[in-house]
Amino acid sequence: MEKRVTGGAHGGAPQAVRAGDLIFVGGLMAIDQSGNIAGEDVATQARLIFQRLEAVLRQAGAGLADVVKHNIYFTCGDGQAAVSHFLDDLDAVRTRYFTAPGPTTTEIRCGLDRQGALLMVDAWAVVGGKRERLDPPGHWRWRKELPFVQGWKVGDMLFIGGQRSLDRDGKILGLDDIEIQTDEAFRNLDTMLRAGGGDRNSLMRQNTYFRFFGEGREVTNYWEKMTNVRRRYMSVPSAAGAGLRIQGMGDTDELIQVEGIGVLGDDKQRLQPENHWDWSIPNTQFTQGWKIGRLGFIGGQISADDKARAVGDDMETQTRNVFNFIRSTLAEGGLDESHVAKLYIYYHAEGDWAEIEATRAVIARVQREFYPEPGPAVTAIRVAGFAFEGLLIEIEALAVSPD
Repeated sequence: MEKRVTGGAHGGAPQAVRAGDLIFVGGLMAIDQSGNIAGEDVATQARLIFQRLEAVLRQAGAGLADVVKHNIYFTCGDGQAAVSHFLDDLDAVRTRYFTAPGPTTTEIRCGLDRQGALLMVDAWAVVGGKRERLDPPGHWRWRKELPFVQGWKVGDMLFIGGQRSLDRDGKILGLDDIEIQTDEAFRNLDTMLRAGGGDRNSLMRQNTYFRFFGEGREVTNYWEKMTNVRRRYMSVPSAAGAGLRIQGMGDTDELIQVEGIGVLGDDKQRLQPENHWDWSIPNTQFTQGWKIGRLGFIGGQISADDKARAVGDDMETQTRNVFNFIRSTLAEGGLDESHVAKLYIYYHAEGDWAEIEATRAVIARVQREFYPEPGPAVTAIRVAGFAFEGLLIEIEALAVSPD
């Protein structure tokens, strides 16, 4: 069974896609009937977004209690005071919609693609199924009481929220040290997987968000320094996923967070096409994608060669290359674009709002060449950059094969 809830913010893209008991909700912003951003403060926008989330889920045959994972993408002023004030206002609203134990949460400070938008929310929901809260003893905690959880096990799926380098009081471990923070965040991810009855081999999707504002070769050097720590916790071959440079997180001293989705079971297929782009560190055993059961996890695809050097210096060229790489990875698992339920589009765009809108229009136009409307649900954000210099866009895909 598949159902697409239409009326999305990205052209004709659906706001949610239901495939069986799994619901993929695309990025929701506070948009009025005319397509403009409504509300000038975070509380108003949050209220409108969560009302819309509730309505979208209802149309898909679910409710807020079925949400197992939600991500907050937000933009606000600089400094811890501005970030804390923003999140306090957000929490005052979203805690009215989620009661404990609620979904997992990851908060990412980034750029949005609509003028006036302060935040965007996307979610995963599961209808039915045996549900177990994942809450290992001695795990890190938030600094304030919230209804959110570290992770959920639903059937054979593990949904793990943003894992951080924090102690049991919510204080940063490894201040200003990317290696320590990476080690702590990935150790916490490992602990969560074991709490769900799995291990690092169960991880299908792993997204790493990191803060770094260097340029040129410094970008790749920083990624490699961080990744040499990450590799100690990665399976061989690894999960698929994305590594994204963002503006920040809930604490301005945080340098990294990692989140993941796992699926228990050994009957899986690694999707690793020949003549594909590759990473800058040789023989890493990183993975382009996995198929397990009906699910296809296509890791973040970039426009690069076999040495991770960017190919194409304009958005149209890179976007088309990325969608072709997604197509090749899907094909390894006997899948194609018609099976894709969700796209995560991460892109870099600067300048005024007219330039940002023009960039987003280019991406949308190329997307329609591969995914005619209504297509998949979409979450699109502007990031500070990627793992390698010269890249403009990275896209993940989540696919579900027919019964």
